[in-house]
Amino acid sequence: GGRALAMPPAASQGGALPPPGPVKGVTMNLAHSSGLSAKVVGGMTADPNDPDRIFYVAGSTVVYGHLGKTGGQSFLRGHDDDVTCMAVSHSGKLIATGQTGVNADVVLWDAVNGKELFRLSEHDEGIACLAFSPDDRLLVSCGIHADGKIFAWDTETGCIVANGALSPRETNAIAFAPKIQRNGTYYTFGTAGKEEVVIWGCDAGRGLIGGQKCGTGNTKRYFTSCIFSPDSQELYAGSKSGDISTFNTQGCVLRTWSPCCKGAAQVFMPVDGGRYYLVGGGDGSVGVFNPHKPPTVLDALDYVWEFEGGVTSMSTVNDEGSRSGNPKMVVCTAAGRKYVAYVKRRKAGVANPTPVLLEESHVDAISLVQFAPPDADFGDQGPKAHANSCMQAVVSCGSDGALKAWNLNPRPVCTMRTKVKSSAMAPMCVCVCDQMFMTGWADGHVRAHDNVTGELLWTLPDAHAQGGVTSIAIAHGAHFFCTGGAEGMVRVWDMCKRQLVSTFKEHRNRVVGLTVLTDDLHVVSASRDRSIITWDLVRECRVHQQTQHVGGINACVINQANPDAMQMVSVGQDRSLSFWDLMDRDPLQIVKGAHSQECTCAALSSQGILATGSKDQTVKLWDFDSGRLLAAQHAHCGSVSSVTFSADGRTLVSGGEDGIVMVWDVAVDR
Repeated sequence: GGRALAMPPAASQGGALPPPGPVKGVTMNLAHSSGLSAKVVGGMTADPNDPDRIFYVAGSTVVYGHLGKTGGQSFLRGHDDDVTCMAVSHSGKLIATGQTGVNADVVLWDAVNGKELFRLSEHDEGIACLAFSPDDRLLVSCGIHADGKIFAWDTETGCIVANGALSPRETNAIAFAPKIQRNGTYYTFGTAGKEEVVIWGCDAGRGLIGGQKCGTGNTKRYFTSCIFSPDSQELYAGSKSGDISTFNTQGCVLRTWSPCCKGAAQVFMPVDGGRYYLVGGGDGSVGVFNPHKPPTVLDALDYVWEFEGGVTSMSTVNDEGSRSGNPKMVVCTAAGRKYVAYVKRRKAGVANPTPVLLEESHVDAISLVQFAPPDADFGDQGPKAHANSCMQAVVSCGSDGALKAWNLNPRPVCTMRTKVKSSAMAPMCVCVCDQMFMTGWADGHVRAHDNVTGELLWTLPDAHAQGGVTSIAIAHGAHFFCTGGAEGMVRVWDMCKRQLVSTFKEHRNRVVGLTVLTDDLHVVSASRDRSIITWDLVRECRVHQQTQHVGGINACVINQANPDAMQMVSVGQDRSLSFWDLMDRDPLQIVKGAHSQECTCAALSSQGILATGSKDQTVKLWDFDSGRLLAAQHAHCGSVSSVTFSADGRTLVSGGEDGIVMVWDVAVDR
């Protein structure tokens, strides 16, 4: 994606010089990681020992940290593809995760120190669901349809206890019965999936496993969740049609079924030790299921709560209310939102406090992040609304067309959200101004949205009709802006009339970076065709050109601190950093092997620190003057798609294909 102004206008006006003295070193610490895999059912759960601590799935990692606190998060890294399911043991000492893809492994973790205990590599293609036995001794894993296998593992040795063919072949949920028979060697569990519910027995002593299909009558249902009653006599299974079937464990027969919610019944959460259950629905509702008093149709319409997005996880959390008999729970929805709500409704006539939105995040990959200029207006919620605030605003764009503005405090708080519904989903570049932000899209349009409300202010259609608008930059005087396209054109537009002023066509591939120089008379464009060209806007001609020897360029940033000797750096497919003087044909310096894979993005701070992101999932900091590596962090669990510095250079934000926004504190030692 294109990068907008390499430096915030405030920093580059009048060429603010970086602080004196060479850089001795830099520390970068993760202040906060915001984002989670919201569509994974059961992908967030509280620690049974410390319900203040939550575990949640984010891409190919599991993040754990304290609820509502900023930062202090730790990561369980051991998967090379998206985590599709997670289970936390009853004692809270073990965590199991399963992934999709070629290496469809199940990893067993020590929840206390975050170490990997065992890697169980028997499944192929993917893992559908996991569950621990009540005594933590067994872990059962079910593969996806293409795999069709079920395994019971010994959690102490990592060895297989028993295995068999999975039934139903398409299993969505698994649950253990609380009761263990025959001196603690015979376990009962249930699986639920497409049109079937199966009750299994596992004799751990003899290494046997087998299941019996439950009779479901002549109604066909797609089951999505299941849980056993506290006495292990009944199994409750929720379905896509929003009702709950009750099966007798002994005879595997269907007892009753009762309506519960409008969407699929996706998640069960026991209340008061299983006296009744809260059921999270695919329509965002949380309803009550009381097995001892089957609900009527009217009860099914009476929700406890309604959230935005289908409910994918519910877990009780620790707070004062749990002692007074009304505990709180944390709820996660498919719209990327985490809420804290009360578990019980008050008596009729008494208003319950509404659920609090704890955090929201992008649901899809993040393609762009950019800090706003220091004096940009983001309304009542924005940084400027708070007197002498040191908060800053960031705009992020998701590959699904979602645009959000955040306040960093340092935890990102969303102040504006909007979505562009167009044939060309992903925004390709962004440029944030004082009152609005402009984005370039694959359909060739430039769109401008209001910073505060997110409403669409104007559209410039067909700025680059072939392949889309890939980069955008605005003049320091804000009287014109430039766009670069996938076809290699650079165009200059009048800001007020939004009319085309001039077109430069020399690049033979897409323009990946545009910078307007401080004099507002020259523009520098970088392209995938390996060339960097400086244009004179008055004479409408090319002044200078550099060509990188190998590999296309993905990003280029210019240091305008000294107007007489401007320097720039380009990064790209060759995995190296190329430093240039704007007027010299050959690079000043090439730092080879800067990343182990293609470099995707770069940003320069007002302190003279260069940040680069790469497909190798790392973010690295470099001294712009010497090209020396100062710091590196394994940041995301997908390619890093965008990096941006705050005006004072003390905060770095990175966005990744994993849908996560990471906020880093950067301290420069001189």
